[in-house]
Amino acid sequence: MTATETAAAAATRPAARRPVGVARQTLRLTRTEFTLIYRYRTALFFVLFPLVFVALAAAGQGPSLLEGVSAAEFSVAGTPAAIAMMIGIMHVSNAYAARREQLILKRYRASGVSPYAMFGATTLSVVAVTAALTLVAGAVMAGMYGTLPADPVLVAAGVLLTAVTMSLLGAAMTRLAANAESAQMLSMVPFLGLYASGGLMIPLDVFPEGVATVGRLLPMAPAVDLVRAGYFGRDLFGGVDGAEAATGLDLWAAALPALGVCAVWVGIAVFSLRYFRWDPRQPK
Repeated sequence: MTATETAAAAATRPAARRPVGVARQTLRLTRTEFTLIYRYRTALFFVLFPLVFVALAAAGQGPSLLEGVSAAEFSVAGTPAAIAMMIGIMHVSNAYAARREQLILKRYRASGVSPYAMFGATTLSVVAVTAALTLVAGAVMAGMYGTLPADPVLVAAGVLLTAVTMSLLGAAMTRLAANAESAQMLSMVPFLGLYASGGLMIPLDVFPEGVATVGRLLPMAPAVDLVRAGYFGRDLFGGVDGAEAATGLDLWAAALPALGVCAVWVGIAVFSLRYFRWDPRQPK
């Protein structure tokens, strides 16, 4: 073959496609996640149901736990963390179990989709949905009680850390589920445990000191404290009793232990994904 023929053949040969980077894969899969949430009715239920938490909290009555703050207002302020927890634990575990059962996850892996892109897309979608529902809770706080966050960044940090942690834990726990139906049942256990230990139903102050300490080492209680402290500008990290006003650096200094606990749980969630199961068939 002459040089001219070789050059002509090279010109007509289709150019090799450049591999899609992890960042672009993540963004494309995130868009797909939103589409699936709309089309998959179970996912839509898990995404919208947390608004019931906001409605029940706003309708609640009881003695005031924090000076100058009604019981209902105090409850509504903690709902963003509960929203992130429910969507992450229940929706993500159900979605991943269903996709694994249908061999969708294996197809993704066989086609070169990075696990970072898959988990990242799911996490981004949970963060976005949680942020939208947090704005609904914020509108209730502003409309019904005239309360705006004293430190919006601290509120956002609490919601973000909770959404990331719960999304990754929801994905990791599917290793224990055989299918989507069992994932729904299995997810109820951590959901109820985290909801009960987060100080949402019953303040941790009423428990013995040892029980309260354990609750604050779990992922929900620190997140709830971060969101409420950001709303009311109070140092709530040692309990409601005697919570003092704090702003700026003083509030962030008081929040450091809670932020540290949340960060540790993010690390635990990431590590647990090492044992994620892609194949629906149980290993022998």
